[in-house]
Amino acid sequence: MKQIKVNGIIIAENNSNDFDKMVTMLTPNLGKIGCSARGARRTKSQLLAGTQVFTFRRIYAF
Repeated sequence: MKQIKVNGIIIAENNSNDFDKMVTMLTPNLGKIGCSARGARRTKSQLLAGTQVFTFRRIYAF
């Protein structure tokens, strides 16, 4: 399994399952990609603020 580092801006978010989010990122190298943020909707999750719309993030993708 290959791991890549991706910089990008989150342009959309959708709720998925109980505590997960599907986010759409716009990246300079890969274009528009979809990512899953597991557990991002939990109240004490560290991903809660980082997966809001129009935030610039570095994502480690598999």
